[in-house]
Amino acid sequence: MIDPVFLQAHALFGGVSDEQIPILVAHLNQEQYPPGAYLFHQEDAADRLFLITQGSVEVLSQTGAAEPVRLAVRGIGESIGEMALIDVQNRSASVRTLEPVVVLSLSHASLEQIYQAEPGLFTQIILNIAREISRRLRSMDALLGCALYEASDHQCRASIQTSNSAMGKGLEK
Repeated sequence: MIDPVFLQAHALFGGVSDEQIPILVAHLNQEQYPPGAYLFHQEDAADRLFLITQGSVEVLSQTGAAEPVRLAVRGIGESIGEMALIDVQNRSASVRTLEPVVVLSLSHASLEQIYQAEPGLFTQIILNIAREISRRLRSMDALLGCALYEASDHQCRASIQTSNSAMGKGLEK
């Protein structure tokens, strides 16, 4: 069973009313993955986002090196694949489980159904996705600035913390 309180506490579904939660829940699918499994690979067609309800995953990018580069680790309450619902591009990275993982997924087709049935809920979800992508872009800007200007580790962490705090998120370790 999907916990409505968990959903409303998540950044992607913040502002969703108690009346809208059953509509949202009807469009979410629960999926389970064993350790080492891929939710998707870089360059796959993108068709849904995932909200992690149990376990953790690593976001990997194949940059030409023999081994993929770890970009991030995401855990319980975090989402991955949001861009799939915004643009029509292939996946920009791969996502692999680090342990047993349970996710809730929302497909592009389900989002379209929400749009038809409940435009207000659709608008809230899209705004929240945009905010999450913006928060991540700010964090990446801070990291890039640190790398380009060789700022101290303390300065970089402070800059990233500031960009994450603006959106209510803490710095990953």
